[in-house]
Amino acid sequence: MERTTCAVVGGGPAGIVLGLLLARAGVDVTVLEKHNDFLRDFRGDTVHASTIRLIDELGLGREFRKLPQSRLEVVGLPTPSGMQVIGDLKRLRPPYNYIAMVPQWDFLDLLADAGKQEPTFSLRMNTEVTGVLRDGGKVTGVRYRTADGDQGELHADLVVACDGRRSL
Repeated sequence: MERTTCAVVGGGPAGIVLGLLLARAGVDVTVLEKHNDFLRDFRGDTVHASTIRLIDELGLGREFRKLPQSRLEVVGLPTPSGMQVIGDLKRLRPPYNYIAMVPQWDFLDLLADAGKQEPTFSLRMNTEVTGVLRDGGKVTGVRYRTADGDQGELHADLVVACDGRRSL
């Protein structure tokens, strides 16, 4: 029987960061991602100031700043009388006074690489969660299918759904 302490369903920013944080705390964590890589279009390529601070706190700031990115320091809306500034991020305390526009696949690769350095972190790509395991009303794990068509079950003390709008 396959077992982990925490199964995280979805390898987006929330799932990978959660997996990394848990693994750094010594928790056995498995992140299941249905795609074979992170190279696809995403809804958002923005990394906000508070997230940049977290990246620094995780010790990943130097590598993050090497990623291709542009900075958004002012948020405005066009009006008939010109640009109306609705947010000036430059007023925040540096170095967290901007939004980074970063290709999400690069950001996810950075986070996944950091997770792989942790002995209790496992990232399973090409692994789609197809169902939830239950014991009465308690969730006890997930069913999954790999890209090869293999099916299995992963039992866990905790299951966290980070797989978006169409989550099971």
